[in-house]
Amino acid sequence: IIHRDLKPSNILVTLLDGKAIPKVIDFGIAKATSGQLTDDTMVTNFAQMIGTPLYMSPEQAEISAADVDTRSDVYSLGVLLYELLTGTTPFDRERMSSVSFDEFRQIIREEDPPRPSTRLSTLDAALETIADKHHTDPRTLSHEVRGELDWIVMKALEKDRTRRYATANDFARDIQRYLNYEPVEACPPSTRYR
Repeated sequence: IIHRDLKPSNILVTLLDGKAIPKVIDFGIAKATSGQLTDDTMVTNFAQMIGTPLYMSPEQAEISAADVDTRSDVYSLGVLLYELLTGTTPFDRERMSSVSFDEFRQIIREEDPPRPSTRLSTLDAALETIADKHHTDPRTLSHEVRGELDWIVMKALEKDRTRRYATANDFARDIQRYLNYEPVEACPPSTRYR
């Protein structure tokens, strides 16, 4: 299933045996990729953009988003991790609310957002609040986000979906490797690649 609208209000965190468990909710615009539901969910009206703009992938921002797949949800999960780390979405809400619909789509499809550590360095007074939420100080938070967490988030937010994590499980495994102090698979593109 491709959810197509992953955002904070569609994730419910519940307690199970004292452990926080996230639950994805609101499958109203989800799309089945296989099985009996495929015939009923594969059709989306032509020229219809589906999803919440600040959380949608570049391919969802296309007017004919016929080739949206699970990597689109990986992108949205990357936006959620970005927001958890920085307190804001990759593209500034104020800026995005002041541009036209076509400019909005162009920004999502073409502009690379700043790395989370770069965004933290521009937050000024809000950085203190974000650091408090992480139970740390601003300097430590900025240091911890720089490097591997930047790499993980930016791999999930790749414009070219072939360079994103292929599945949510791949994304989760790389986060777990980071938490286990193991080398992560995400790394910035080399100079030669660029």
